[in-house]
Amino acid sequence: MKHSERGVALITALLVVAIAVTAAIGMGVRDQTQIQRSGLVFEQDLARSLLLGAEVIALRLLEQWPDLQDLPWEGCISPPVPLVIEDVDLIARVENLHCRFNLNSLGRADDPPVAAFADLVARAGSDSNIAAWQGEQLAAAVQDWMDAETDDPVYLLRTPPERSGNRPFLLASELNRVRGMTPEIWTAIAPYVTARPGTDNLIDLERAPDVVRDAVAAQPEEAQELHYFRLSLVARLPERDFFHCAVLDALNGRTVVREFTPCEN
Repeated sequence: MKHSERGVALITALLVVAIAVTAAIGMGVRDQTQIQRSGLVFEQDLARSLLLGAEVIALRLLEQWPDLQDLPWEGCISPPVPLVIEDVDLIARVENLHCRFNLNSLGRADDPPVAAFADLVARAGSDSNIAAWQGEQLAAAVQDWMDAETDDPVYLLRTPPERSGNRPFLLASELNRVRGMTPEIWTAIAPYVTARPGTDNLIDLERAPDVVRDAVAAQPEEAQELHYFRLSLVARLPERDFFHCAVLDALNGRTVVREFTPCEN
C-alpha cells in the first residue's frame, strides 16, 4: 500500500473513532439529562403529594379546633412548625387572615368600608407621604374593578390592553393591576391586606396590627366567627425546596385557593 493510501486510511479510521466517541458522549449526556429530569419530576411529584397531605392535616386540625378565637399561638402568625413526613422535612406556618383588611369588602353594595381603607392606606404609608385621598381614589378604583357592569377604558389603553377584573379578588396582589395603584402604596399596605372570600371585613381586633385595628376602629362591629387562615409550607428535598400556599376555610373544612408558590406578603 502506498504511503498516500495509508494516510487516507488512517485519517478515515480517526474520523470513524471521533464520530463514535462523539456519539457515545452525546448519548451519555442525554442519558444523564434524562436521569436528572426524571429525578426532578419524581421529587416534584413527591413534594406535591406531601404538601397536599400536610394541607389536609392542617385543615382538619383547624376544623376540629374547639374555638378559633382562642388559637394556640400569640399574634397573627404561628411560629414555624417542623414536620417530618416520609423522612422529608417540612416547615409549616399558619396565618390568621382576619388580621388583615379584606379588599373584597370594598365591593359590597351596602356601606363598603371605604373610609377605613383610605385610613389604612394613609397609616401604612405615612413614612412614604401617602395621603388618605390616595386611599379614597384607590378604593373607588377597586370598586369599579370588581363591578361587572363597568369597565374603565383606561385599562384598554395599556400595553397590552386589558379589561378590569369584573369579579372579586382572588389574591391581594391583583391590586397592582388597579388604576391608581403604585409600587410605593403596594409596598406599604401589602402586609395589611388580603383577599378573603365574601364581602365581610371581620377583623380579629385582639391580634391585628395597630395599623389595621386603628383604621377599622370606626367601622361597625361584625359579629361573625373567624373563618379564613393561610397555610404556608416548605418541603426540603435534596435537589431543591418546594413551596405551597393555601387559603383555608376552617369552619367549612375546605381549601379556597391553592398555589405551589411561596405565599405573598
